[in-house]
Amino acid sequence: MAKRTMGWLVLVLAMAATTTVLAHMKLSKAMPAAGAVVAGQPPRVEIWYTQMPDRAVSKLTLKGTGGEVKLGAVAVAADKSISATVDGATPDGTYTVSWQTAGDDGHVQKGDYTFSVRQTR
Repeated sequence: MAKRTMGWLVLVLAMAATTTVLAHMKLSKAMPAAGAVVAGQPPRVEIWYTQMPDRAVSKLTLKGTGGEVKLGAVAVAADKSISATVDGATPDGTYTVSWQTAGDDGHVQKGDYTFSVRQTR
């Protein structure tokens, strides 16, 4: 009976380890945050992940009602983030951040979220 229990335990632990190794990276937080209302133009867009982003495939875009907003070059930081300065104008409205990167397993991940800008008056 003890050998059977030990066998099941080893199998469960092996499956858990495999699942952890094969896990895709995930977005852990963003600035501006999803659904946020920002007072004035945000200085940059920055997204943090659960794994170190792959610089070679990392991309960020920002689109509003007037089309694509100019961003600076995408930077990858040691804190597991990618970021870009917001160089174009962001008048009042809703903006969509689209991102792309890959983590430890090499699989390209993509996503997007929205936030709003309300200029201070």
